[in-house]
Amino acid sequence: MLKLLLVIAVIAAVYFFFIKKKTPLTKERNEHNKKEKDEDETMVACETCGTYISTKEAIVSSGKFYCSEQCRDKA
Repeated sequence: MLKLLLVIAVIAAVYFFFIKKKTPLTKERNEHNKKEKDEDETMVACETCGTYISTKEAIVSSGKFYCSEQCRDKA
């Protein structure tokens, strides 16, 4: 009986780790997270000093990106 349970457990483990495909919901989450990650990692140069910063952290003024308010005021 113990051998039968062990064989079933091994088959189940192989199925869940190697054969079972991802559910559509998991695929949608992965695609959504990838899009957010791509948006966060876009780097731009400051118009005044040339320092690279992410678009999420940049200060935008008149369509130009600045790393700080001081650089924006200098321009």
